[in-house]
Amino acid sequence: MPHRSSQTRRRYAARRGVTFVEAILAVVLLSMVASSLAGAVSFMTRSQTRLDQRLGASELANRLILQYMDDRESLPDRSLPIEYDIDRYRWTLEEAPVKFVFDNRQSDAPGGPGGGVSLDRIKLITIRVWLGDDSGGSRSFTRDVPYAEITRLIDPLAFNNPDSLETLLQQPGGLERLFDSMMQDLGGQ
Repeated sequence: MPHRSSQTRRRYAARRGVTFVEAILAVVLLSMVASSLAGAVSFMTRSQTRLDQRLGASELANRLILQYMDDRESLPDRSLPIEYDIDRYRWTLEEAPVKFVFDNRQSDAPGGPGGGVSLDRIKLITIRVWLGDDSGGSRSFTRDVPYAEITRLIDPLAFNNPDSLETLLQQPGGLERLFDSMMQDLGGQ
């Protein structure tokens, strides 16, 4: 019988607690896993913020181009930032003339395509919106901050919806602007 109690003692002696080195190693491993997870969560949060800011810039660019097509006089002041959600954005608008070439003939050539209608009134409109300096972006346009750019061909005489024509005609000087655009199209000015 004494033989059995010595085996039992050995078994209990082999099941002692964790050593100090094992405890330190476990704490170090746990802290490495926690710091890796914290870094991943921080990266995902920053990425989501940048994507939200880029989405805001896209939404503003789309609204500005629609506003330009309906009533370019109602566009906000370009020198002031535009608020969207919690951020502020800056924007620019560029207009460029468009020359169409059909089978090596320009659109304004006599007897050219278009049946006498001048396509010179068509403009290439580019709107850029970027995160402003108030929100951690830039005062002038740079591709290093969240931004959006929309380019569109626009015919000033082709109204997108009946409300656009009605809005133009209700503005002071709207009828004159419509006639001026039509006269330019017919080559009167």
